Amino acid sequence: MKGYRTIAFNIIMAALAAVRMFDPDLMLPDEAAVENGVQMLDMGLTFLWTVGNLILRGFTTTSIGSKT
Repeated sequence: MKGYRTIAFNIIMAALAAVRMFDPDLMLPDEAAVENGVQMLDMGLTFLWTVGNLILRGFTTTSIGSKT
């Protein structure tokens, strides 16, 4: 993982460690499940970003690359 995905993964793992500290008997997901969740979130956000860009492009009347 690179960049913001690594940061998100580390934040989630730190939160899970804090939860485990207060409730050691709680069943928590392992690192592979958290990594998979972060990647799924990344794909979902990329999809939403693309759809948002297409919608905004539909409202735009200027040509692509125009400065004005």
